[in-house]
Amino acid sequence: MDLIIKAVVIGITGTVLMLIIKKTNPEISTVLALTICAVVVGMSMKIFSSVTEVLDLVELESGFSSAYTAPILKCVGIGITARIGSDICKDSKQEAVASAVEICGAVCALYVSLPLIKTMLRMIGELA
Repeated sequence: MDLIIKAVVIGITGTVLMLIIKKTNPEISTVLALTICAVVVGMSMKIFSSVTEVLDLVELESGFSSAYTAPILKCVGIGITARIGSDICKDSKQEAVASAVEICGAVCALYVSLPLIKTMLRMIGELA
């Protein structure tokens, strides 16, 4: 709970600064946006380590393979990264670049999930 409050304060403060700076130096405003995104995402990585610890525990206790959880975590990371990159491009009025980043994120997520899809297809084939 404490983390989200810090992230919101950093985000709002940064947004106000960007709005002030954007009138005179739009390039600096974009760099500030990138910096704020990096700081907030970096803060969230501290909590993400707890998620991976729980998943590791689930794998040890249940025998559940990391082949199932790793693609899901990778897809989430790709989605978050693509969304932030796309939104920064949109803030800079580069809609086409933002769309390209979103498409790339979707393709990368699909690529990362291929081993999971293959495993599911094999399991379905064994049932038939």
